Amino acid sequence: MKLSLNNITCALALTSSSLVWADNQSDFILNAELGAGLIHNSALSVDELDDVSSQSDSGHELYGSIKAKWQATDKAKLMASYAYNQKQYSEYSQYDLALHQISVDGSYQLQSSELGMRIDAASADLAGDTFLTYQQVSVYHGKFLQPETYLRSSIKHKVKSFTELPSRDASGVGANVDLFHFLNGANTMLLLGVNAEQENAEEQQFDYWAVGFNTKVTHKFDVFGLSSKVGLGLRYQKKDYQTFNLESQQDNENIERDENRKIVELNWQLHVLDNLSVNAQWQYGDYQSLISSQTYEQNITSVRLNYSF
Repeated sequence: MKLSLNNITCALALTSSSLVWADNQSDFILNAELGAGLIHNSALSVDELDDVSSQSDSGHELYGSIKAKWQATDKAKLMASYAYNQKQYSEYSQYDLALHQISVDGSYQLQSSELGMRIDAASADLAGDTFLTYQQVSVYHGKFLQPETYLRSSIKHKVKSFTELPSRDASGVGANVDLFHFLNGANTMLLLGVNAEQENAEEQQFDYWAVGFNTKVTHKFDVFGLSSKVGLGLRYQKKDYQTFNLESQQDNENIERDENRKIVELNWQLHVLDNLSVNAQWQYGDYQSLISSQTYEQNITSVRLNYSF
């Protein structure tokens, strides 16, 4: 299982308690979400702990979140959110995962662009026990190059701590550049992004630098009079780890753990009612590493139901 700390995948989303308040100075919007769904994983794993299993299992997901947006002025905006996502498997409960995430995002509209700062904090529980905490601060800048083309760049600093493995505690820096292009009255979106990051851990063997790219296309259309959205995405990342020298009684051995990963995602959302939708998602991952135990393929499928009001 992979922790997605900035984009939590949920099985069923329920948007409730919508509240809008406005006066001459500001707008305030509050939304809440709840959900549940089914999931199947062909290769259970905890990537952050190098725990890869050949076992497959099915289970369910639970999800909840609350989001607030305050338009303080015509140019200043503040958003905050809390999200909870839980995956529980039928047979291998040691891979049950619960993720808490809090974020605060403030932005200011400049003359022809937007400047903002985002703070993320997350806590991950494995089989009921907390094993990882994560904090990240990022600064971003966005600008419309053309009416249909938007460029967004960001830099970030992150810190992660492991409850029982302090040797993996690490801090790092990174940068992202994403280009969005909209077609067909914004019903079609094309995304192309590149990223780079460096991470320094307490133990040198876990130090790495990484480069990657991601691309995605989404399209909105009607099916038998019902609104629908389909998306196809590809992510690639190459990690170059610090060479680790293992000293033994016989000789010295250099261990390398460089890796690369390719992930393909396909999803479909169908609104059966104005505020009720069904989601189906498939994800394929090809994970290659110089350490043979970390080389594997993975298929994750899920069916989700979204309800909002």
